[in-house]
Amino acid sequence: MCYNNVMQKLIEFESGLKLVFVQNPAVRSVALGVFVGAGVVKETPDISGISHFIEHMVFKGTKNRSSFDIVNEIDCIGAQINAYTAKSYTCFYTVSLDTNVDKCADVLSDMYFNPTFDEKELERERRVVIEEINESEDTPDDVCMERLLTCFFKGHALDKPILGSKKTLNAMTSDTLKDYHDKYYVPSNTVISIAGNMTEKQAIKLVNKHFESKCKAAKFKRVKVAEAEHRSALTKKKKQIEQAHIAFAFPSYAYDDKHSVAVQLMSLIFSMEMSSRLFQSVREKLGLCYTIMGYPSSYENNGAYVIYTSTNPESIEKAVLAIRDEIDLLLEDGVTDEELNKGKEQLKTSLVLGQESTSSMMRTFGTHATQTGKLYDFDARIEAIDSTTKEQILDAAKYIFDFNKVCASLVSPNDDIDILKLMKRKK
Repeated sequence: MCYNNVMQKLIEFESGLKLVFVQNPAVRSVALGVFVGAGVVKETPDISGISHFIEHMVFKGTKNRSSFDIVNEIDCIGAQINAYTAKSYTCFYTVSLDTNVDKCADVLSDMYFNPTFDEKELERERRVVIEEINESEDTPDDVCMERLLTCFFKGHALDKPILGSKKTLNAMTSDTLKDYHDKYYVPSNTVISIAGNMTEKQAIKLVNKHFESKCKAAKFKRVKVAEAEHRSALTKKKKQIEQAHIAFAFPSYAYDDKHSVAVQLMSLIFSMEMSSRLFQSVREKLGLCYTIMGYPSSYENNGAYVIYTSTNPESIEKAVLAIRDEIDLLLEDGVTDEELNKGKEQLKTSLVLGQESTSSMMRTFGTHATQTGKLYDFDARIEAIDSTTKEQILDAAKYIFDFNKVCASLVSPNDDIDILKLMKRKK
């Protein structure tokens, strides 16, 4: 069955700039995203956090606009503008009426090509980002997860936090940002993603006008991210809080790996939904937590499968052992036909409903093109879901739940318990 009724194209311009385009004439909006291959994996330890800092600073003024002009021009047309930094890339985007996309492209183009990195603005925004770090450090689940991934990817490009540290931020100057911007904000490292009510001809014209015509020749060699070597370890932080925050990371598959659909289905069945095994067991039956989840995070040549929960400090052992029991049950018996069919319907529904959101399509296609250089194949994804078997899900589970490589993170008022040892215990 074909679910796909939208036109999708990937176009590469002479400069190396890529346009990924998804037409949807059923809506009156357009989402426009600028994806730059600049994230944590491109940072050295001394400039940790620079990708995220630049994400902030391009909003603080260009050669043609003040920081107020940038947001005011977008607000005046009722559009939305925002940005985010991931481990592998940075995205700047707008969502607007189709009649206003040219103005949005003009603003985004100015931010991409002409940030001033003014010293006074830099000092102000440095304080803002440091407050963002302070806020994260006051959020126990953030602390738990950040420490977990740093431990899991220790010694690898992915081990650094997206926000960086106060030390690295305080050392950055306008020249530091300009050098990094000049190196990575180049056409062959950039994808423009457009989704919504435009024709292919209109999209190409828009990108030519606001981006391709302004691109300068720049040498850029894409270096593949190495595969991490994982060693089992535990990180603990004592914090005077009401709950204990617990997280585990297991090795998983890389982005766009052939096993990725099996992993997604396993996640839906095992740990992502309210009807999932972990939720039903640890929360509903045992009443040990309010929040519990497990999900895959995938990157170039790397992946992690994370399980997180929070519980009363007195219930740490019970919660960890309950999670381990569910993992053992999954590895021993696999999933049922009913669970497999339910997972497939959940995943297909999520993909199909995502097509009704221009911003969702812009992010999906933009991320995929940035990560792989290829066009996201919606129909192939649906076919892969339909053809996935119980055996493939069990194989994925056996690969992921490698207790010789699991890492654990605990943030709790009581940190004298070894949750890693509990997770590794055998029946």
